[in-house]
Amino acid sequence: MPKVTWRTPKVNYLAAMFSAYRKARGMSSVDVAKKVGCSPQNVRVQLNKPADQWNVGQLKKHCKALDIPLEEACRAAAGIPMPQ
Repeated sequence: MPKVTWRTPKVNYLAAMFSAYRKARGMSSVDVAKKVGCSPQNVRVQLNKPADQWNVGQLKKHCKALDIPLEEACRAAAGIPMPQ
């Protein structure tokens, strides 16, 4: 019988929060990229990174572009899920 390890996938709460706010505001990734000041590809690459690879400047830019309180983004970066 083969060995099977059951690993729960890590949830990126930061990316989930940013996409939820983006969808709620009706913005596309291109709109967010214009507000952040980079290309849409860079925004996608940034959102695919784990939260511990973000620096504070990037976090602030994304929060400002989407009107997200910085405290809420810091909680998501720490791995605390968003309240529903």
